[in-house]
Amino acid sequence: MTINESTPPAPAPTAERPPVVTTMPRLGRGVCWRDIVREIELDELERDARLRDAA
Repeated sequence: MTINESTPPAPAPTAERPPVVTTMPRLGRGVCWRDIVREIELDELERDARLRDAA
């Protein structure tokens, strides 16, 4: 760039987008996410125990 060349203008600031919010799907009556998470944790514990027994 020489002295006579002008610098390109800075890009216009972009507005920040709001964070994407995902909602949890509705569950049936009497079912809560805590119960589902606990079932997943128990399944993982059982799987880990089976892997240890197989080793």
